[in-house]
This record gives sequence, structure tokens and C-alpha cells, in this order.
Amino acid sequence: MIRLLPMDAWVHEVVALDQKISPAPWNAEMFLEEARLGAWLQVGVSGERTLAGYVVARPLFDEWHLLTLGVAPRFRRLGLGRRLVASLLGAALARQGRCVVLEVRVSNVAARLLYQGLGFVTVGVRRGYYRHGPYGPEDGLVMTWVPTAHDPDEGSDKIIFD
Repeated sequence: MIRLLPMDAWVHEVVALDQKISPAPWNAEMFLEEARLGAWLQVGVSGERTLAGYVVARPLFDEWHLLTLGVAPRFRRLGLGRRLVASLLGAALARQGRCVVLEVRVSNVAARLLYQGLGFVTVGVRRGYYRHGPYGPEDGLVMTWVPTAHDPDEGSDKIIFD
């Protein structure tokens, strides 16, 4: 069973995992700075001490920005990424978040499908957003999730403006 917990005591494990799975990993200072700035940081833990994944998002007024998400290879395709992002969406809603925005590599098809399955829609492209792609700079898709009046817990493939 995987428990979702605040990242507080897990920063060093998160950094070690990020070093293994990210083409542009964060260092401990980056995670700690996000915490200092009021970011929402959560981990998925298997058993007592096995880090399975993490998510970091920063609220700015009523808009939240998903900054980074990672799942250890052995825990992929088990629904953990979806669970971490769904937990973020719930936290955003509980704090009157109007939307959640993220950037995702164009080449990261698995992540794009995960986000689409949760109701995120692509709203733009940031050319060369990721400096470290497999063949040089890579574009990032900008995706947004907006809760709907009829189903606020799941999101939708439609954006509704007030």
C-alpha cells in the first residue's frame, strides 16, 4: 500500500530519485526553496521507507502551477502518478483554486495521457521550454485543468470561464 504524505522529511530521498529519473533534476535547495515559498509538496511512500513518487505545486492566488512530478520506475503504471495529481487537484479545490497549470515535454506521451485522463487540456506550446531534451531543447505543452460545476472532483475536457 502506498501512503501520501507531506514531503518534509523526504527531501533527500526525493532529490536522489529525481537525479535518477529527470533529464534536468532539482537539487535539495530547489525543493526547500519551494517549501519556503509556500509550495505544496507531497510524496508517495511504500511500506515504511520506500519513496515511490513525489509532486510539487505552487499556489499563486487562485491558480496553481504543477512544477514537478516523478514516479520511481518500479512504481510506474500502477496509478501512483494519477493519485498524486488527483491529490493536488483536491488540495487546489479545497483552497479555492480556480485552475491548475503545467508544462509537459512534447515527447512525454505517458505524462500527457495521464494529465488528459484527469481532465487537463492543452492550451499552448512553449518553444524550447526544456533546455535538456534527448536531441537538444524540447518544446513544452502548456496544459490547464479547470473544475466544472457539474463534476468538480474529476475535472473535464472543457474549460468553463466565469
